[in-house]
Amino acid sequence: MMPTSFLLATLALIFYLSGEPSSQTSAFAPASQTTSTRLTSLPSFPSPTSPRHPLRLHSNDPTKSPVASFADKLQTILAKTSPLNAAKLSLVKSLAGDYDAAATREKLDKLISENPVLMLSFTTCPFCIKAKSVLDSKGVGGADSRYYKVVELDVEGDGKAIRAEMGELLGRTSVPAIWIGGEFVGGCNDGPLGGIVKLEESGKLDGMLMNVGVL
Repeated sequence: MMPTSFLLATLALIFYLSGEPSSQTSAFAPASQTTSTRLTSLPSFPSPTSPRHPLRLHSNDPTKSPVASFADKLQTILAKTSPLNAAKLSLVKSLAGDYDAAATREKLDKLISENPVLMLSFTTCPFCIKAKSVLDSKGVGGADSRYYKVVELDVEGDGKAIRAEMGELLGRTSVPAIWIGGEFVGGCNDGPLGGIVKLEESGKLDGMLMNVGVL
């Protein structure tokens, strides 16, 4: 059995990497709280030497820092039924405080059903930044441009409540959380369909985006 101190330290690290707003300074905060982001409008990754982000970036990929890589491997190992994940779900729920669970769940369900592509994100999360870059790279131009919806949970007033309900829905609270055509595909490189990066690498992402009218 892992020592309690190790579990707590690991949980704190995962929260930091998944963008818990109380632990990070937003360096990429959008102008509005909820954004519809054009596939071609997102900026490129910051320079590896940029002081704007608390993590060291490598090869213009924010997920390649030692800390981010460790957290990614750790989350892959941990099963949904692990004590650590259960503790994280409980903590996210408690951080949300008192909220209308039914109304928040209805809002989340509506976001999923009404948007061809939906991403729940944190502005400073390196995996969210990379996932946005993947979608950004698919760009479509001209008058027939399509958009994907990004909800920045560290900016939204009810972001903590939405994250808590996401935990109830998915059994996980990590971001990014991405739906395409109402189907949860995972995060950056994990989840039921492998995540947005794996879908892109396998050549499946374009077809999925075409099916929902984004490309």
